Amino acid sequence: MSRRQKTILISIFAAIVICAAAAAALLNRRETQQGEKEFTVEIVSERDGYESVETCRSSEEYLGQFLRTFEKCQWQESTYGIYILGFSGMEEDTSEQYWWCVLVNGERSTTGADEIPLKDGDVYTFQLQQGW
Repeated sequence: MSRRQKTILISIFAAIVICAAAAAALLNRRETQQGEKEFTVEIVSERDGYESVETCRSSEEYLGQFLRTFEKCQWQESTYGIYILGFSGMEEDTSEQYWWCVLVNGERSTTGADEIPLKDGDVYTFQLQQGW
């Protein structure tokens, strides 16, 4: 194979990789709503016998941004974005495998809170779960 043919093959491969990355980014992009949104935040901890339902308003685009300003939420930054430690003093307990599960309209989220768009009318449930 000549040097020119190798260069052409490498260029074609690079173009394919760039196109695949762009397509993946477009397919995984989540639509956000601009302006103020009204939504419901539910906090449920069977361990603590606690359940709270609250109507909230925010102009933030993502749930993670909102949680950073939500008084009831204890959190810390991680390599992957916001990490939820607890709500209203009810904290996770990794030694007992307790962690906070995020549900959007009753469905478990497959992404972190920083990637969940806030939408008008949605219900965001934070449920203390036990077991990995």
